[in-house]
Formats: sequence, C-alpha cells, structure tokens
Amino acid sequence: MKNENKQIKASSWALGILFVLSAVVLGMFFGVGYDTKTYFEGADKSLIDPAYTGLLLVWLYTLVGLCILSVLGFGIVAAIRNIKTRTSGQQRTGFAGWVFLFTFVAIGASYFMADTNKLLLGDGKTWADNTTDLILSDVCLFSIYTLFAVALLCVILAMTGIFKARR
Repeated sequence: MKNENKQIKASSWALGILFVLSAVVLGMFFGVGYDTKTYFEGADKSLIDPAYTGLLLVWLYTLVGLCILSVLGFGIVAAIRNIKTRTSGQQRTGFAGWVFLFTFVAIGASYFMADTNKLLLGDGKTWADNTTDLILSDVCLFSIYTLFAVALLCVILAMTGIFKARR
C-alpha cells in the first residue's frame, strides 16, 4: 500500500510539472508577440507568426512522444504481467497483448494504404511531392480514424454492459 502511494504521488507530480510547462509554453506563444515574418513565394506574400511558434511545436512533439512512450511502456509491462499470470494458472488480467496486436495491424495496414501521389495544395499551383511526408500524414490519419472507431465501439459496448464481470 505504501509503494502505491509513492507511485501515485510521483504520477501526480509528473502530471503537474507537464501541466505547468504546457501553461508556460502556451502563455509564451499567445502572449509574447507576433514579430516573426514568414515569406511565401517571394517578398510579396508574407505572414506574421507568433514569436514562439517553434517552441510550441517542439513542446507538442515532445508531449506526443512522451505519450507514445508511456503507452508502449505500460502496455509492455501489462502484457508481461499478463503472461506471468497465465503461466501460473491464475486468471488473465487484461487485453494488453490484443491491444498491441490490433494497434500494430492498424498502423501496418495504414502504411500499405498510404498514397504517394502528388498532392495539390490550397493555392492551386504548388504540389506536395515529398513521399515521406505524404506517407507519414496518411499513416497518422488512417490510424487515428481506425483507432477512434474502435475506441468508440468499445465505449458503446462497455455502456451496454456486455463485458460486465459475471459472478
């Protein structure tokens, strides 16, 4: 019991630190100023960006990376615990292995469904032809759609009570 309280405190501290850092970065992004000019197609078209756009993007990428690492890390730990309980004859405790397998299949299928054809951008003249970026964006979009649909299905099934524990 004492060890669980330490883990909960550590998680609360980590979440609080990430929240404070996020608030600071957002405050800098929205409150500092708009003095960075970005030029498109010569000097005739320019936009004024917030001063800390790069910092915000790096912070968002960092948060996404931390999220992915924590989900994978805790999922692997749960899968290992699940295997240990299965070999000892106890009842299984979760579906971590199935979740990893489905996520891996969804990402793999998204990769093979990704389109590498050139993409016409909003101005009607410029083409996006970097195949790595096109594949990455398609994989992200298809994976998000698939995993969102499955999460929605699981929420609906959980609300109907199909997976209630029977005693």
